[in-house]
Amino acid sequence: YKLLQQVHQLKPIIKTKVLGVGSYLPEQRVTSDDIMQDIGSEKKYGIAHDWMSSGMGIVERRMVADDQHPSDLAIEAAKDALSACPDLDPGLIDAVIFCGIERDMPEPATAHIIQRSLGLNASYAFDVANACFGFFQGIKLASSLIESGAIKYGLIVTGEVSTKGARSIARQLKRGMSINEAKHLWGALSAGDAGGAMIVGPGQESHSGFMKFHQMSKSQYSGLCHYHWQANGEVKGHMDMGRIVGRALKLNTQVYQETFDQLGWNTPDWLIAHQTGRKMFEHMRDIHGVKNRKFMKTYPKLGNITTATLPLSFKKLTASGSLKPGDKIAGMFAGSGLVGGQFGYVV
Repeated sequence: YKLLQQVHQLKPIIKTKVLGVGSYLPEQRVTSDDIMQDIGSEKKYGIAHDWMSSGMGIVERRMVADDQHPSDLAIEAAKDALSACPDLDPGLIDAVIFCGIERDMPEPATAHIIQRSLGLNASYAFDVANACFGFFQGIKLASSLIESGAIKYGLIVTGEVSTKGARSIARQLKRGMSINEAKHLWGALSAGDAGGAMIVGPGQESHSGFMKFHQMSKSQYSGLCHYHWQANGEVKGHMDMGRIVGRALKLNTQVYQETFDQLGWNTPDWLIAHQTGRKMFEHMRDIHGVKNRKFMKTYPKLGNITTATLPLSFKKLTASGSLKPGDKIAGMFAGSGLVGGQFGYVV
């Protein structure tokens, strides 16, 4: 019995590592100034045409075509991630987790559509939904499956088509409404479309990989940001941008301190985080105490790409060539609901 205990204690702790990251961006670029001018924001609502580009810092975003679905973006991103892992047999991927806000259809899970297109045969294929926090949730679930021994490799993937809803909001604003109604819709115009994917698997060393996941939910604030599609094909929603950003920052500040205490970290070497614009970016940078060049910035050219922010930021960081073994990466994400969380990753 004592010998078995000793063997168990010597058993290496499996940590989940990122093996490959992929992305996909639609071709169409649309500037914030063009959107605001088309709405007639100055004349109708007294909001300058450059409010979003100058104030929020979102200059442009990518937009999908009307006939593009979430899986279309996700599949291309997954192909990119697979190409980054030339030595991995795709047949060993045993979990496909789709994490986008919109799905292709209610049934089947979009993960099955993606798996069929890629020719994979994963036993676990399912969708995860948690607003902008979805990709974080997908990585956490995949890591749990890997570290428990249930699977060896997982593909976490998303395809965001948020501008379809944003275009509906823009049409409604263009037709005209009260300023009080309008002020709860402007935030939706910050959305951008993108696909992202990440392949994860067991690390060879216990001191590298995802070291900690920590999250917290405050569902009493679920009314601050919500939307649904109506029978007439238009979006009906409410986005109290100021309050939800404030609450998300407050929640993440609390989670951040708890996460870093558990990790034993002071300041990370790099930061990747959800970004709705300049204000949130600067607040998160200051919370972590990192320099601008150490914080992967995506919002100026891509807008709020919701769940795709995590894989695209991670890919941007790895492509920079600046990472060194032992570097500490902090991830900081939030989603309406309200949910916020952090992870610590060691290269």
